[in-house]
Amino acid sequence: MSRKTARKHILNIIFQAEFDVDTAIEQISAAYDKEYRFTEDVSDDYVSDEKLVKMDDDRIKKLRTMHNADKKFILEEAKGITENKEKIDEIIASGLENWNIERLSKVDLSILRIAVYEIVFSDDIPNAVAASEAVQLAAMFSEDKAPKFINGVLGNVIKKVENAG
Repeated sequence: MSRKTARKHILNIIFQAEFDVDTAIEQISAAYDKEYRFTEDVSDDYVSDEKLVKMDDDRIKKLRTMHNADKKFILEEAKGITENKEKIDEIIASGLENWNIERLSKVDLSILRIAVYEIVFSDDIPNAVAASEAVQLAAMFSEDKAPKFINGVLGNVIKKVENAG
C-alpha cells in the first residue's frame, strides 16, 4: 500500500476521532482485523468498483489484504495525532491568517492535523511531501477552495517550524 493510500485510512480514523476520540482508533483497528488479512507480502493493486463487482469472493478477499507494516504506520500515525492533538491544533492555529480553528470543517481540520503531525513529529517525511499529500487529500475529500487554503496554512506552518528549528 502506498503512503498516499495509507493517508486516506488515517484521514478516516482522525475524522471519526473528532466525534468519538476514546474509541475511534481501537474500533478502527478491530475493524481492520475483521475486514483485512494481514501479511508480509502484498501488492498495491487498485481495482475500480466496476471490476470489483465482477470478481469472485476469493479475488476480493485477496485484495482486502493489508501489509503488516501499513497497518502499523496507519495506527501509529493516528495514535500520534490524537495524543498530540492540542499541540497540533496550536500549530494549525498559528498558521491561520484571519481565520479561527473552530471555523474549519472537520474534514479540513483532520487533513491539517495529519500534515502538521508529519511536519512536526515525523523525521522521515519531508515537509513538502506532507503538504503536497494534504493538498491532494483536500482535493479528493473537501470543497473546491480547500486545497488552496490548506496549502496556504501549511506553507505558514512550515515557515514557522523551519525558522524555529
